[in-house]
Amino acid sequence: MMASGMNNYAGASMNEYAGAGMHSASIRPGPSRPGTRFAGAVRNPEHADPWDQISDEHRSEINDCFHLFDMNKDEQLDFSEFRYALQALGFSNLSRPDLITAFKSTAHAKPNWTPLPPMPGQPPPATAPSVVDLRLSREGFQSIAAKYIASRDPREELLKTFVLFDKGTKGIITVDDLRTVVKELNEDVPENEIHSMIEQFDVEGKGGVSREEFVGIFLDR
Repeated sequence: MMASGMNNYAGASMNEYAGAGMHSASIRPGPSRPGTRFAGAVRNPEHADPWDQISDEHRSEINDCFHLFDMNKDEQLDFSEFRYALQALGFSNLSRPDLITAFKSTAHAKPNWTPLPPMPGQPPPATAPSVVDLRLSREGFQSIAAKYIASRDPREELLKTFVLFDKGTKGIITVDDLRTVVKELNEDVPENEIHSMIEQFDVEGKGGVSREEFVGIFLDR
């Protein structure tokens, strides 16, 4: 029960970027996965669609980001929208060449695209659409984002969450830290439950949950 509570708060904290007006409807089929962002990969992942390797919560985040960054609501992303959507999912360290390669691998030409007319004294126009002429569908974005998420080390994401909880970078999450997070999320959690969550996972009795203990809550069950 306590692990579930801590899990919910961790997931909610990482979702704060989403903002208002998002939705989580998925147009992709696939078996349901546990409702946690830290769910493990499916058996034989090398033979599975990345969409089937990630959790339901991750699927919702992907769809939410697509909806948020589809500025003109045409169910397509241009390259800039695609780049910012991936950044919102935590992939801000991807190089531009890698982003372009991923985008071009799945995107399609925007409707009614035609090559530019030739101009005297100028190089001949491109016969294929460039990056700015491409658009990425919702399913295409789901495929790319799921691949990145499925290949990510879950410990890295947990450590990012730990930093959000650890106010003042003390190296532990204390009762005061958890109380602050609960307040920020507008959650109604009894004081005794907040204390119980910390006490249960503070194995060494040092007054807080360490990074190792925090990671263990999710990965060692």
